[in-house]
Amino acid sequence: MKRNKILVVLCVLLVASSFLFAQATSEAANAKLWPKTQPVVYVGFGAGGGTDTAVRPVIAKMEEYLGETINVVNQAGAASAVAANTVMYTKAHDGYSMFATGSAPISGFRVMATSETFWGDWASFHPYMGAAALIVRSDSPIKTYDEAIAYLKTKKVNFAISGFGVGPHVLFEAVRDIAGVAAPNYMTAGSCRQAGINIIAGDAEISMATFSSVIDFIKAGQIRALAITDTKDYTEFGMNIPSITKVQKNAENIPLLSETWPILIPRDAPKHIVDKLTEAFYWAIKQPAIVDYAKNQGLVIAGYAGEEADKFLAIQEAGYAWTLHNVGSTVESPEKFGIPKLANFNWDVAKQKIKK
Repeated sequence: MKRNKILVVLCVLLVASSFLFAQATSEAANAKLWPKTQPVVYVGFGAGGGTDTAVRPVIAKMEEYLGETINVVNQAGAASAVAANTVMYTKAHDGYSMFATGSAPISGFRVMATSETFWGDWASFHPYMGAAALIVRSDSPIKTYDEAIAYLKTKKVNFAISGFGVGPHVLFEAVRDIAGVAAPNYMTAGSCRQAGINIIAGDAEISMATFSSVIDFIKAGQIRALAITDTKDYTEFGMNIPSITKVQKNAENIPLLSETWPILIPRDAPKHIVDKLTEAFYWAIKQPAIVDYAKNQGLVIAGYAGEEADKFLAIQEAGYAWTLHNVGSTVESPEKFGIPKLANFNWDVAKQKIKK
């Protein structure tokens, strides 16, 4: 009889422990940030490009902090507007779909008529800031920035860019306007990485590309950088690349020399997801692997999120949209959308456009 009582007690304990284990498992599942499935970040450019290489390491660290998988999918097209439209207009704003681009492309969506969405629709996280570089093949007869400008004035050059409206394209538009150079024969490569490959292959003679996406080609001696769109010379790794402010007169009129590569989520996504992503983002950018990666890729840590990120993108839009418009590359005028010129920019006015 005593043995039977012990068995009954053991059975009760087994059932109770099974119930508690199932309850704990259920609670753990419910504690996940994305309990239904894995979220996706749609990168608006091809694999290996400046945006792709900038955001993947940070996303990997954010995964580490959150203990969950974040899938990354490349969806190139219309200078990343295809990916932006996918997330903003075809996916639920439930926190499972995000988007990654450059701060320059999103600044040109409305004036280029590729998307109606703009910075005010998104909460954004900006890990890095980086410059673009004017590049040629290492065996090119063009040895200096001045020689490149002189060459561009004499013939219609095949000029590689990742796409129209991206940061390097807009920056070169500002450069050529100041330097008095006619528009070259633009070749769109789909990514800055591919633009660099086009230079190496000889398909294009000159390119303006995101520095971080071609720095390994420069280190390997396959590409020569003639100038960098930063306010100071680049001298890391034994290089000596002059700042465009040193080699181009009136370069102070080139707006916003560097751009960022933000990860964005619709601003009306669930607050607890946005808050947790913010927490993971701030942790990720402090990790030694990310700091070292930035240095090796010729980037600097930006670390923008929240209002700081909003203000940065609003200023970027003012600079890039008007630069594109001033050289006749826009479909719509910035005035149509109330985008101010940089001289008239007022953050207190601009932030009123943020969705509440």
